[in-house]
Amino acid sequence: MSAGAIFGGLGVLGSVLQYRSTVTSGKVQKTIMEAQARNKRLEGRVEAVKAKESANEILRRTKRALASNLARGYSSGVLPEVGSAAVFSEQQVLRPAALDVGILEQDAFLAIEQSEREARNLEYRGAMAARQAQTQAITGLVMNVAQVGLAGAFSGMSLGGGSGYSASAFQGVSKAGTTNVPISSRVGPAFGG
Repeated sequence: MSAGAIFGGLGVLGSVLQYRSTVTSGKVQKTIMEAQARNKRLEGRVEAVKAKESANEILRRTKRALASNLARGYSSGVLPEVGSAAVFSEQQVLRPAALDVGILEQDAFLAIEQSEREARNLEYRGAMAARQAQTQAITGLVMNVAQVGLAGAFSGMSLGGGSGYSASAFQGVSKAGTTNVPISSRVGPAFGG
């Protein structure tokens, strides 16, 4: 075994280790992106819960304001469910509260939707990073093996059974150093037949 074959084998071994390292780094990148996606989903849920808590606080304040209006109406001898007291309660308390609660419910919905979109984007980027790493690793491995093969590192090694077609088996060399191919041997794709 020649030194070229040994160094060629070491080069291929290095290429295989580099392949594994590149694929592993792609998998790590994918795992990182998946963790970031989970965090984005949690952030969206936290924002939704905050919005719902704010809406609940608005509803509590609305109940207090309505109770105060009812108490004020009864204490002054006016029926608070009819007339100007009812209009005041509706216009000054209920309508703004309903608008605020509606807006906060939309905020909760949008926070979850946005976090889901961002999470899906991160998951996609992670999957693409893993695929790109694998493609890069395979390309690098093939190029390194081809480079070692072109350098002639495996020329002295027998890699197969040796039963394949060999042009030199049909060729003879004349005294002048030129190749002579007998007419009877000129059969096959190389000779047009």
